[in-house]
Amino acid sequence: MAELQLLQKRNIIILLTLLLCIFSIILSRDSITNNVTQTHVEQRNMSITTMNAPMKQVRAIDGEDAFATNSTNSTLSPLKIFVFTLTKPSGNEARKIQREVCRPLYDRHGIKHMFAVGKPSYDSRPPDAHIQGQLATQEEIRVSQELLRESEQYEDILVTPNRDYYRDINEKLLSSLRYAVDQGFDFILKTDDEYCVDIDVVKELIRERQGNSQDDIYMGIYRFNGDEDEMMKGSDGTIAPFMSGWIIGLTRNLASTIVGEGWVHSMLVAPYGTSSDDANLGKWVDWATRKYNMTVQHLVDQRMKIDVIPIQEPEAKENVTMAMEETEKVSCGNHDAPTCADCPQGNGEDWCHGDCVWLDGECLSTNERM
Repeated sequence: MAELQLLQKRNIIILLTLLLCIFSIILSRDSITNNVTQTHVEQRNMSITTMNAPMKQVRAIDGEDAFATNSTNSTLSPLKIFVFTLTKPSGNEARKIQREVCRPLYDRHGIKHMFAVGKPSYDSRPPDAHIQGQLATQEEIRVSQELLRESEQYEDILVTPNRDYYRDINEKLLSSLRYAVDQGFDFILKTDDEYCVDIDVVKELIRERQGNSQDDIYMGIYRFNGDEDEMMKGSDGTIAPFMSGWIIGLTRNLASTIVGEGWVHSMLVAPYGTSSDDANLGKWVDWATRKYNMTVQHLVDQRMKIDVIPIQEPEAKENVTMAMEETEKVSCGNHDAPTCADCPQGNGEDWCHGDCVWLDGECLSTNERM
């Protein structure tokens, strides 16, 4: 009997112990769940606070510019700058010089640099002819093949979806800007192939502007008022200040407005613009400023321009200038050229006027025709 009572007590103790263990496990699980939920809420709130925090410009430890939020735990992000150089499809020699002279300057700052090139276009056939199966000209095939090889070697050719005629240069500029915006660059610089951009000067200007405000930037080396010459005015007389086309810089927000919300307005430039891309860009900036109540600072500094043409001695420069002035030229209508054959520059009959006439697919002197 005593042994039976002892066994019953032992079983009761074991049962109580098991119940106590189960109860402890339940309490621990509830505590863990509450902690995890609280942590998740705190993290979510922190994330929302960081995402909604206003942006400000700060200077990174290494002196580079950076955009960061007001959050004390935020990570500094270096300013991403993109430089694109406008070149013609056959301009491989100019691109070679750019890679040798300008590219090291950009690489030193970790900047992406590409060449914007339209589709090779050497065709005097009517552009509006509806011809099925029409083949490219031999020159178009040759230059396209060279560009393909060059692109495979250097991976720095940006082909825009327009024919590379001067009259289509607006589409070339807009497509390049759109590429830069889509790639997420913070600041976009366009340059002609005769020049490099001094990035140190650009960064200095950005720092000075960003230190005072969050205004957008429209940057260049020379600023026209837009009324200095009749050729700057649009078809309806529209004028706007603009930077000369040698070197132009835009903040991403401004460029995004021009090629984003303003894409249709920018592309349909005929009513208010011209064939000059730099003057039209000034009109696009002015339109975006008024349409969306944007504040845009116009920054001008000639120090941004670095010539890539080899420097000549003063006497040699003078001789070259005199020789150029003494060289007789013909009038092509809206421009001059050494000979009538040099007038079209790939643009066909449209660029063959003045002292010249278009005959049988060639630009000839009126004297030659006679």
